[in-house]
Amino acid sequence: MLDFNNYWSLVYNFLATHQLLAIGIAIAVLIFAYKKPVEAVKFFGFCAFLVAILYIMSLLTESGSHGVSDKKEMSTESRLEQLD
Repeated sequence: MLDFNNYWSLVYNFLATHQLLAIGIAIAVLIFAYKKPVEAVKFFGFCAFLVAILYIMSLLTESGSHGVSDKKEMSTESRLEQLD
């Protein structure tokens, strides 16, 4: 589902390429955090919660897909053993 290394490198490369946009976003975030610190903490907490949920979902789907592929491999092996 999500590969966070690839996702992070995509975001990093975008911000490294568009430095003025990155500076503008950083200034906007700092102003938001300075003017409304309670709302900023709630917003960043919500973002961290969302990222954690997406990460857990990606781990679960990855482990589920490994289980399905292992099951197919085992059933193929058992069929081959039955043929021998």
